[in-house]
This record gives sequence, structure tokens and C-alpha cells, in this order.
Amino acid sequence: MFNQLRKLVNQDIKVAVGEELYSGELISVDNFVLRLRESTDTYEREFRNVVVLLSEVSFIQVPAN
Repeated sequence: MFNQLRKLVNQDIKVAVGEELYSGELISVDNFVLRLRESTDTYEREFRNVVVLLSEVSFIQVPAN
């Protein structure tokens, strides 16, 4: 999975972890974690960084190519 995710860096993906769904730009991935930059739905369009353990991921949705 790690090698497949590395090809998606700088693309928007969705990641499910338990009951949570994170959507954002994949910033980096290594053997244990992936990092997303998630946009908040506020007026000023702020961003937050999300760190997800790969072992806790339920599914990952990627753009169709």
C-alpha cells in the first residue's frame, strides 16, 4: 500500500478511520503514517494537518484516472 500511496502525493484523497472520514491533499506517506492537509469549511478557508496511522485506515478513496 505504501508504494501505491506515494504516487498520490499532492492529490486529493479521502481516508476513513473508524467512524471518521478525512478528505484532503495527501502531503506525505511513509511505512507507518500518512499526512493530509484538510481544508476547513470556514470563511477564511483554513487548513489543518491530519496524521493517520496506516494500521488504523479502514479504506482510502482516490481520484479515478
